[in-house]
Amino acid sequence: MKFMLFYLPSVGTQGQIRNGMIGQNTQAYQNMLWQLSAQVKAADDMGFWGVGFTEHHFHIEGFEVSNNPNMLALYMGMQTRHIRVGQLANVLPFHNPLRLAEDIAMLDQMMRGRSFTGIARGYQRRWADTMGQVYGVGGTMSDKSERDIKNRALFEDHYNIMKKAWASGTFTHKSEHWSIPPEGLEFNHAAIRDYGRGLGADGLIKELGTAPLCYQKPHPQIFQPFSFSLNTFEFCAREGIVPIAIATDDATLDDHLRVYQETASKAGRNLKKGEGVGLFRDCLVGRDGDEMRRYARAANGFVWPAWFEPIGFNEAFRAKGQTGEIKGGVDALFNSGFEFVGTPDEVNRQIEHMAKHQNPEYFVMWQYTGMVPHDVQMRSLEIWANEILPNWM
Repeated sequence: MKFMLFYLPSVGTQGQIRNGMIGQNTQAYQNMLWQLSAQVKAADDMGFWGVGFTEHHFHIEGFEVSNNPNMLALYMGMQTRHIRVGQLANVLPFHNPLRLAEDIAMLDQMMRGRSFTGIARGYQRRWADTMGQVYGVGGTMSDKSERDIKNRALFEDHYNIMKKAWASGTFTHKSEHWSIPPEGLEFNHAAIRDYGRGLGADGLIKELGTAPLCYQKPHPQIFQPFSFSLNTFEFCAREGIVPIAIATDDATLDDHLRVYQETASKAGRNLKKGEGVGLFRDCLVGRDGDEMRRYARAANGFVWPAWFEPIGFNEAFRAKGQTGEIKGGVDALFNSGFEFVGTPDEVNRQIEHMAKHQNPEYFVMWQYTGMVPHDVQMRSLEIWANEILPNWM
């Protein structure tokens, strides 16, 4: 099992967030960067597989001040030696796919292959609808609505463009949204004909290529967090992408993993159950389990009901066949099994259950800056590395 840390990252303590607008406070942001750097450097020394960062915008509240996960990955990568760095994830429908493909290739080159990448569709409508208006799309919670269908179409279009951009040589792409290169693009530049490719005899650009290519060929490992729908697991299985499941119900996860396994088999990839899949949980460990649970309640127990529950993320707790509204609040996080929080023995038992029933190749560990004290986070990483990782790697 490969253990990956995940940071939003949050800015400020719970008290500072409650006072308002802490996301715009420079000192609080600098504190976050300092804590994040110290924790990731420690994780690098301790043997964690990777660390990933999200993309969200306009978080003046402080919950997820992570506008550009590519820059955060580079910042952390330059301070570390072994740990892989990447995004969970870039939100494809709201990016220029050519520019994003170039940015990821540059990161991979600068890290000499010590990077991974993530792709997502976007669900937080405050920023998704704002930034997506140029493409006529917005955020979605995979509800098969017209909005959802348009978002998925653009997501897959941008993904296909990025794959072409990462391939060697030059390419073209025609779709509802893009013409690459544009029709009738005149750039009769002799250097292209002499040293490059893609220039026609009529002086028009016929094909384009990007440079540099990725260090890893054809591209870094791709992840897609955080996956609810069977459609996502089918798409990921066809494309060799690692979906990161967030559901807590064993029967629901069985369905997700079965669909992934069956679809991968049809695509020529014969996988064991859980191979090529990630599972996401909130994680904190310490000597005193009750103390750790108090810290978790003050962190994710505050953030989830305040931010993620109103958006619809309580779907993660829905049991197979369950209908109606899903109960939320801090107790739901613990009762559902989403919180891998407690003593090393308690958490090892939770991982034992997970390994028996899902056996994911990747385990994604939600970590907090700010709302869990830095010394508690550092001690948790140390205990995790010494008393949990060796049992499952």
